[in-house]
Amino acid sequence: MDLLSKTVIVAAVIIVIMIAFYYVVVGLHLGERAVTSQEAAQIVLTDLKNSNQNAAINILNASPSVYPGSWHIIASVVYNATSPCPSYSVYSFDYPKYGLVNRTENSYTDACQIYGYGGSGPYEIESYPAAITFSYISNTTGVMRYISQYGFSNVIVRATYKNRTMLSGRNFSNVWVVVYSSKSTPTSLYDILSQQNGSVEAVYNFTT
Repeated sequence: MDLLSKTVIVAAVIIVIMIAFYYVVVGLHLGERAVTSQEAAQIVLTDLKNSNQNAAINILNASPSVYPGSWHIIASVVYNATSPCPSYSVYSFDYPKYGLVNRTENSYTDACQIYGYGGSGPYEIESYPAAITFSYISNTTGVMRYISQYGFSNVIVRATYKNRTMLSGRNFSNVWVVVYSSKSTPTSLYDILSQQNGSVEAVYNFTT
């Protein structure tokens, strides 16, 4: 076989290999499916719930990441969500670029403290964990008496923001209604806090 024929055969083999490689790569690429924002959020949520089983977890936002093909997921994690002192942090993920590795965006409350609040003066309450913590650290007589009577670990606390509400015949606007309850008593305590400055608007006891 002369040199020209060998050269043609080698070239033909190289072309066949290149074509095969091209179709394999393209096939793999076409077989991949970009993850949607809903799927990315659900993957992050499931992982957080699996690793923080006693926490209240919510996805706050899912937007396109700065990394092409990925999503920037913001999630809130609240430990001891119904205790007088919940711990509240916000994490971010860039998925699938960095998998399930998170970055702490902010820590708001922990160990009966509100980060960024010096302990005196007005404070704008922007989340229910902050409302619960603020109610506790305000040392309001009614709140302290209720917790002392039924026990810190036996009290269940929930906070709800209200644009407008009426309690005991009185109208309130832009307030957090912090409700203390316990299995040991039919009486609940309502601590009404101004959303704008954290001041105590009123404290009520209601028996069911």
